[in-house]
Amino acid sequence: MYRDEPLDDEADLRRVVGDDDVDGLAARGGPSAVAAALDLLRLAQGWVDDEAVGEWFRTPLRRLEGRAPLRALAEGDDDLAAEALRSWLAAGG
Repeated sequence: MYRDEPLDDEADLRRVVGDDDVDGLAARGGPSAVAAALDLLRLAQGWVDDEAVGEWFRTPLRRLEGRAPLRALAEGDDDLAAEALRSWLAAGG
């Protein structure tokens, strides 16, 4: 898909996940956690719709010891969150 203007990545993350959740992620995990969330969002887009991936970010997962991916990212567990996303996508989202 062609876009006339560059993507505003954080605005896209906020649209999918929600302002409050992105603000919380930034406050707890800093810019690197937001960047990791953006990477996961981009990985998921094209495989599942934005509503589904937004819900995935907020849902506690057994694979993440009962934490939601946003919390895992805020705690620096980027690799575990990425692995959880890949498994979820492989299962059909």
